[in-house]
Amino acid sequence: MCKGVLEMIIIDLSILAQYAPYVPSEIREIIGAILVFVVLLTFIPAFIAYLIFKIVGLSGFRRLFSYEKRESVAHRMHPLPKLIFVLFVSIGVAMANEFSTLVFLIVLTIFMWTISNPSEDKTRLMLIVILTQWMMIAWGQSFLNPGFTRGGGLTAIYMFPKLLRSAFNLNFITLEGFYYGLFQGLRVVAALSAAIWLITTTHPSEIVYGLRTFRLPMEINFMIAVTFRSIPTILEKSSLVLAAERARGLRLTPTPTRNIFKMIWEALRVVWVVLIAFIPVIIESIRAGRQLALAATTRAFRAYRERTYYRKIPLTKFDLIFGIIFGIALILIITLPFISYYLSLPIRI
Repeated sequence: MCKGVLEMIIIDLSILAQYAPYVPSEIREIIGAILVFVVLLTFIPAFIAYLIFKIVGLSGFRRLFSYEKRESVAHRMHPLPKLIFVLFVSIGVAMANEFSTLVFLIVLTIFMWTISNPSEDKTRLMLIVILTQWMMIAWGQSFLNPGFTRGGGLTAIYMFPKLLRSAFNLNFITLEGFYYGLFQGLRVVAALSAAIWLITTTHPSEIVYGLRTFRLPMEINFMIAVTFRSIPTILEKSSLVLAAERARGLRLTPTPTRNIFKMIWEALRVVWVVLIAFIPVIIESIRAGRQLALAATTRAFRAYRERTYYRKIPLTKFDLIFGIIFGIALILIITLPFISYYLSLPIRI
């Protein structure tokens, strides 16, 4: 049991016994455990994912993860300092242990968005995706993290039925776990925001141009650029396939009904239909990859050790200062934990 419980929400289903008096208490407990499992662990995440799909849609995800040509300071920047900034944020959120550090990284990404002149559609889509991901991480950590659900001195909000406690080792939903999930969600918010900012303000060919500075093999640079370019392409193919399926009479939404069994059946049917519909998307993606490989081969990809570029992007003073600042910050955020450990200094990031 959790000690120091301030509040405990108890779901009393004993009233159902008068409607099924001959059902043994053990069976009623199993049914209650199944209902709790379906609602708390399955229905709520699925419902949030469904709302994201309905609000954003595949076309929205395609626009979110696509390069947006705009007139802004960030679009005119050299790709190298932008890559250094994204590396700084990505490594920083992984190594940060202080709340203030994560907030500082988020403020930095917000500042970069302000100099990027994003469209209202891009801003709205990004906020929806980031905030929902943040809340889903907090919800999952509130009962899945062992350190905040099975120890003492925690504020338990809800205790799972005995069957779930023994079968899945799920004990409590705790307030501390939810707070911890909000804290960990800030890492995802900062990293995802920086990654979307890079994709939005940098053309895939410019990303390859910037990666060459790190002296990575051209094959790796090409693979990273193709990955960025493939995200909106796959989403666009998914939208076309689903539109074609709907045109042929396939229903992608559950039929409204008050019957609980029909409701569950309709939900399972929609999941199955979506899974089947994505088979053509996988086939088309493989076909597009093969065509890309043939196109690269016909253009003598990897024929020469050094690659030439038809357009050179100048490195301005602003790019140089920006890159040096975040390059130094990147080195510091990597080395400070080791310096603090070996020199016994009270440094926390």
